[in-house]
Amino acid sequence: MSPFNGAPGVLNWSGEDGSDHFVRQARKKTGSLFLPIEALYAAATFGVLSVDVFTTTGMRMNEILQLRLTPECFVRLHMPAPAGAKDQSPRIRYAFRLLPKGEKTETLHDYFIGEETKRLLVKVARMLADHYHLQAGEGLPTVAYSPNYPRKHRFERAPYLLQYNHQALPGETLTACMRFLLHGMIFRTRDAKPVILKAHLLRHAFATFAVQVEKIPLDIVGALLKQKNLEVTDYYSQPTESMVAEAHDRYLARSALHLNVGEALRRSPEELQRLYQEAAGKAGTLADVVGGQCVSHGFCAAKFACVGCPGKVPDPAKRLQLEKHKVWAMQQVTYAAEEGLLPEAERMRQLARDCETELQEIEAIEAYRKDEKRAVQIHLEARQ
Repeated sequence: MSPFNGAPGVLNWSGEDGSDHFVRQARKKTGSLFLPIEALYAAATFGVLSVDVFTTTGMRMNEILQLRLTPECFVRLHMPAPAGAKDQSPRIRYAFRLLPKGEKTETLHDYFIGEETKRLLVKVARMLADHYHLQAGEGLPTVAYSPNYPRKHRFERAPYLLQYNHQALPGETLTACMRFLLHGMIFRTRDAKPVILKAHLLRHAFATFAVQVEKIPLDIVGALLKQKNLEVTDYYSQPTESMVAEAHDRYLARSALHLNVGEALRRSPEELQRLYQEAAGKAGTLADVVGGQCVSHGFCAAKFACVGCPGKVPDPAKRLQLEKHKVWAMQQVTYAAEEGLLPEAERMRQLARDCETELQEIEAIEAYRKDEKRAVQIHLEARQ
């Protein structure tokens, strides 16, 4: 079965208005290729939101399909400004409240999002408003939850965001939208086998990066992924072969400087619980941080080392903060080197590299937004 049969008008011609029949007849008569421009735009728009949500929240497929722009699902939080900030106006933050897989009660869990995700939500909502010819203040149509999931009986008909032509998008169609959006980007394993992009794979990538690159404790990553069984989280976050090789190279390069004994000791459950309790409640949900916004909820996994933390979404409007932070870090490198504080100098160099990485991410975001504003022109030549 084609992954688009359950989503007419997304990436293919719609059979709802007879356009697919018309195109088949036109193709036979003219021998020409007809492209479904509106359907391709819909697929790309759904695809970019999906990639953003999966890579910044670690959601599962059946969680993203619950998204609704309704007051009980899409929550707007008013939070006080940080003490001492020049701008003392309240901060507005956003989160989705969803039912995770494995939750036996009706308890909803919070999935906090940043400014970029919110901007993409607006794009999808506007596209659907045009598609359904909605008037100001009119909500999306109420549709049945995606029929391909065993848990569908737990969800009533609702104005789900990921819908088209009065049908909720199946998970397979959402996967196809992501693959269409990223067409041309080839993903392969070390033995050259092709990797098929799926939501579950992006969830693995989220966990692996958080644990292996950012060194966030396993129990905290489990909380981010809404997983109660840490053995499952450990499986999700296994290092890749390239990570092991790179880690070995870094160890050889830095072992002459210092040995971090704490990293070599396995912490007891009591120690993990103490660290979790120390962090709990110390970080504001979606607080403003250097170069962006924090999307961690209730605890600071990075111990407030915000630059380079995967729990932060870079914000192009805060480019200057990162540039100043990078200059400061390089000044600290010089000072530490002069004082013979080699480990501290290396730490500051890493901070400067993290600043540069986030500045490159901001450049990519700005280029992406610039491309969005390009006007597409299609020239048709009459056949002789």
